[in-house]
Amino acid sequence: MSFDDEFIPLLRELTALSGISGHEDIVIRYMANDFKRFTDDVSIDRLGNVIARFGSGEPSIAILAHLDTVGFMVKSVNSDGTLRVVSVGGTNLKALPGTAVCVGNAPAMFGVRSQHLAQPGDGAVNSIEDLYLDVGGQDIEITTPVTYAPHFMQLGEHLYCSPYMDNRAGCALLLHLARTLPPTRVGTVYLIGTVQEETTCVGAFHALQALAPDAAIFVDGTVSYDTPDTRTRGSVALGNGPVLTSFLYVSGLNGWHAHPVLRAHLRQLAGDSHIPFQQDAVHGLMSDSRVTTLLGTPSAIVGLPMRNKHAPLETIHLNDAANAAKLLLGLLQRLLPDLSRG
Repeated sequence: MSFDDEFIPLLRELTALSGISGHEDIVIRYMANDFKRFTDDVSIDRLGNVIARFGSGEPSIAILAHLDTVGFMVKSVNSDGTLRVVSVGGTNLKALPGTAVCVGNAPAMFGVRSQHLAQPGDGAVNSIEDLYLDVGGQDIEITTPVTYAPHFMQLGEHLYCSPYMDNRAGCALLLHLARTLPPTRVGTVYLIGTVQEETTCVGAFHALQALAPDAAIFVDGTVSYDTPDTRTRGSVALGNGPVLTSFLYVSGLNGWHAHPVLRAHLRQLAGDSHIPFQQDAVHGLMSDSRVTTLLGTPSAIVGLPMRNKHAPLETIHLNDAANAAKLLLGLLQRLLPDLSRG
């Protein structure tokens, strides 16, 4: 079976599963059940992290992808039956008016004023409080999770878009690795689906604290700069390979640096294997990788470039995922380098 034939059905199924941060149980069950087809050593910790172990001995390496997504939660019910919500994670407000969603299992949409009744300033959405959900008068409980409605489609030959490519594409890669781990791998491999990345990153922290691997690789969505509104921001483009990120930063002390030796090892491996890759340093983006700074775990990111991140539809290039898989499989067939510094 080709990579495409396996990966696309996994991606279609995973992106359709609801699982906003803190409410990942459907995805947890899906991942755990799939991992159990390939290893008997699958566990779910008390936070909900799914941990699949392959092999034993040293060194140990963890490859992680987060299970959760951004979304919303019902905050209040208006007198007319419409709903107010709060954001869970960093949602793209300007993309929301008119968007189809699911309130629990109930279909709904973010309301938008009819164009025939348009007022000056209608195009601006400054706060989630400016928006409402039209759920058709259905009885909805406050705190019900709200997710984007499933919508999976192909654009051209290699582009696929759907809600929640971030980071169900990473989850699909973990399941692909479980199917294709080489028998010549060295030591212990942990494939970990983490919870709460979009809000707290505590899932990754506790999983890595418990396992104490020698290195951790995070597979996650990252930004691209290949649309008219982003081309001045950087060089990452869909189709040019996975991104070996060096630096992430949001604000204050909320930053992360890749371990330079581990990242150089990935670059060397990609070069030796003729796997295309890109590099980036990003302001305004954060990942589960930040927890490794507190734990002292050498870490790196294999990023999947995406357009429209955290919008109702996110777009990936299938070749980027395929090349990320090749890079990760190659990594697991080699001894880790000496990761000491200085």
